[in-house]
Amino acid sequence: MKNKTTNTNGKITIAIVCIIGLITFVLQRFKLYTFESDYLFLYDTDWIMQNLLAPGGINLIITSFTTQFFKFPIVGATVATIIYAAILLCLKQLISNTIQTGEHFPLLLIPIGFLLMCIEESSYSFRGHTTFAICMIVTVLYQRFVSRHERFGLTAAALCTLLLYLAAGSVALLFATIVLVTDILQKRNVINGFVCICVVFICGFAFYLTGTFISTVEASLPMQYYNWPSSGLIATCAWLAVPAVVIAAKFINIQRFDYIALAVIVAGFSFGLNKMHDAKKYKMQHENYLADNGRWDNIVRLNSRNNMKTNFISYTNLALAMQGQLLDRMFEFNQQLPAPRTDSRIVRNEILRMESLVYFKSGNMAEARQAAFNSALITPGEIEPHDFLRLITINKSFDADAVSQKYADALSKTLFYKQKAATAVADSNITRLPANSNFCEIDGFAHDYRKITEANKQNIVAQQFYIAYILLSADRNRLLSYLDDHNGQPMHRRVEEACTIMFSTDECRKFGISENVINDFEKLKKGQKINDFHKTYWYYIAYLNKTMMRK
Repeated sequence: MKNKTTNTNGKITIAIVCIIGLITFVLQRFKLYTFESDYLFLYDTDWIMQNLLAPGGINLIITSFTTQFFKFPIVGATVATIIYAAILLCLKQLISNTIQTGEHFPLLLIPIGFLLMCIEESSYSFRGHTTFAICMIVTVLYQRFVSRHERFGLTAAALCTLLLYLAAGSVALLFATIVLVTDILQKRNVINGFVCICVVFICGFAFYLTGTFISTVEASLPMQYYNWPSSGLIATCAWLAVPAVVIAAKFINIQRFDYIALAVIVAGFSFGLNKMHDAKKYKMQHENYLADNGRWDNIVRLNSRNNMKTNFISYTNLALAMQGQLLDRMFEFNQQLPAPRTDSRIVRNEILRMESLVYFKSGNMAEARQAAFNSALITPGEIEPHDFLRLITINKSFDADAVSQKYADALSKTLFYKQKAATAVADSNITRLPANSNFCEIDGFAHDYRKITEANKQNIVAQQFYIAYILLSADRNRLLSYLDDHNGQPMHRRVEEACTIMFSTDECRKFGISENVINDFEKLKKGQKINDFHKTYWYYIAYLNKTMMRK
């Protein structure tokens, strides 16, 4: 009977881990991809030694080494799932050691649920996941040692706390709390737990005195694994859930309400995850991954499936332009008037990376350099590889080779970007730009892109963005200037559609607008449904007018 129960428990555990892995893959793999550049591992002896000597340094090295492989989203989802499985099994063993039973599967899911939601917090760092797993493994090993050598329990408790603090930082406080709680529940001498707590605060005070931390609170409590200004509420709940679950397992006969408890816990965390999951932010992270890998057709397909607003500077428009389809297909998407972004600071880093790439690909080097520099500036690990690669090329174009070499030197210590940096530095085909030109002085979209297209007739991406800006801004004077510059040249259908709105029929004929376009516009004026002209400039203007009327 016992073997049958064990087999059932094993199957349930495997099923739960598979479900958690599926949730992680579907909802979080591109969020995990963004962790790759947060704490990039540097293959540099000085960097490694510097971190090894800091509290929590070993964990930082482990996290940095692991997350560099999150460049492949499937790896990030797999590693996160393995961590969840390790924590689940450790918590199961912890309960089994404390109260001699492991039949509390619903309770085991509570810390995992909070950790799943932690990834949705913009301020959270993956270091929190690795520290959590390290702490749980050390706790189980400590319990196993003490059960066999109880007379060395006090020494083991103090030594484990000290080593855990040095290796993983203030996660040692969670270990100390678990030791105290389990000793109380097992009615053993609680001195071990109190000694552990004392060791944590002594270590914290010592590192505060050395200037490592700005306060004893920061040095002693689990706050250093997520970035300020967040309070880290969800992460704190994950930490507190472990001792709470152990206590609950002791006093609640949850086996009688297994299925009800499981349903309530799963429903609760599903609701919480749904509330926290930001579809807009996740979509941008997905686009970020696709753009970094040059998968422009995938970006177009991704955006064809939704009706989210499309800003002028966006991955959608860049993907269309890279395929030479921006003017042909731009109005298949929910285009907005060109305007400064008003997105919250939560997605600011993703926006900067996106803007930098769009400007770079379209030849607007001044804007690209500014966005890339700002994005790299707010990256926690100080090296933002994707932006650094662009900054190498951008600074070479401005004859700032020494600055380019600085970024290349930083990337030369990485695994996946070393060769790319060397190639970028050695590239001799980069167009050199005059330092006193409008490529350096940001002068607004219309003027900048006009200068760029005049300087390089082969820059098809910039030409598409230039015309697209004129159309989206619905500016009659800019359109007239464009027509004067391109007098006698063939015009795109979308430009002709704009002319029919902004000029009289006689003027349109003078500009060489085709009779088919003029006739279609006449039909529209006589009452033909606007939906018959879906994906045209006329449809965009009609939508724009409705939007303005609502305001």
